[in-house]
Amino acid sequence: MTPMRRLAPLLLALAAPAVLVPAAHAKELMALKACGPDGCRDVDDPSRLVGGVIEGDPGEPPSGAAPFMRLRIGVGDGERVITRFTTTFVPAAGLMQAEDGSWLRPDAVTVSALRELARGQRLFPAAALRLPALPRAEAPAPPAADAAGDGLPGWLIAVGAALLAGLALVPIVLARRASAG
Repeated sequence: MTPMRRLAPLLLALAAPAVLVPAAHAKELMALKACGPDGCRDVDDPSRLVGGVIEGDPGEPPSGAAPFMRLRIGVGDGERVITRFTTTFVPAAGLMQAEDGSWLRPDAVTVSALRELARGQRLFPAAALRLPALPRAEAPAPPAADAAGDGLPGWLIAVGAALLAGLALVPIVLARRASAG
């Protein structure tokens, strides 16, 4: 058996944590802010308000401009927020715009909860909603995201870098063994 074939299982075992750890984090709604032109307000216990995660089926954009609010969402693993993003929710249409610009139709319970949340604050004007079929009015910029909790945890980046450095050394070690033997 060649030295590389003997090392393959070891390399796979070392690389597996780098691939599996990010996937192991459950998506859980951990932070939610409802934002309008007057600013943002925190939602107490957001997972109770709309369930574990805000998701939806792909949908078409709203048929016309309507008042909307921004949702600042923090998703985590149940203990801490791993990533944050801002999305748009149009209560009248029951639609949410994803970060990539596509539109989603959340389930009825989530739409109902978000509509109730929208009733408690002033919404951005319909003219500021960006829709593909309408002239693009400049929407107010969403509030800046918090720096804490964004991105991957530092320890995971360090483990991945260490694994990559170790993998880069394998051909050098094998070449030296081959020339010495």
